[in-house]
Amino acid sequence: MATYQAAVATLVNQWPHEEGTLIALGCGGGEKDIAVLKALPKGTRFVPTDVSEPLALTAAGAVAGSVPLVFDLAMAKGLPEFFGQYAGKNRIYTFFGIIPNFPPNEILPQLRALIKSEDRLLLSANLAPNGIESILPQYDNAPTREWLGEFPRAHGAKEGAVKITIETDDALERIAAHFHFGVACAMRANNERFDFSSGDVLRLFVSYRYTLQSLAETLLAHGIVINDAFLTENEEEGVFVCGLQ
Repeated sequence: MATYQAAVATLVNQWPHEEGTLIALGCGGGEKDIAVLKALPKGTRFVPTDVSEPLALTAAGAVAGSVPLVFDLAMAKGLPEFFGQYAGKNRIYTFFGIIPNFPPNEILPQLRALIKSEDRLLLSANLAPNGIESILPQYDNAPTREWLGEFPRAHGAKEGAVKITIETDDALERIAAHFHFGVACAMRANNERFDFSSGDVLRLFVSYRYTLQSLAETLLAHGIVINDAFLTENEEEGVFVCGLQ
């Protein structure tokens, strides 16, 4: 948490507004976002958002007067106009733990569209300072494969195996996990049926890993600039105070 605390302290020292809105994108349970809120002036509103309604409600329940919003940032339409009216000016966006799990060209245009010149963005990213091969064992191990395999098996998959590999996407490297079906089956999720044949592959998980340079270049390609960077001791995670180019 020391990395987050240092980033928050820097953000707060730069933030001149006694009133404003902290918008937590993909808040989960909201613990880190609420820690940011507590460091900001008392007049700051809190808007927790997540694709999961129970998680958004949990975060909102921890802050009196906050109202949760439920949407999928990667697919939602009209958010810039909505937040312009709903949240007003002087906005801080938190974006913790989201960037690793989405292709940059899918999620960053949505994020950039929300941010105005006077706003600030606090985000975290997973890093691979010594190359992605060095962190592969953190994912490619029996407990992780068993955990990831629970989802397809719980929804109807029979024989199959989880395989975890390194992939390249537009010059960025990511760790990916796929379920390889051993026999034909029908899976059911959200009241829908999905048919698979032997040999089919279902992607379960991706995690993009950046270097400081590749992260800065990726963000800059979408008009976002890193103003301050704070890294964990092993440099495998960073928290970044960002603004617009």
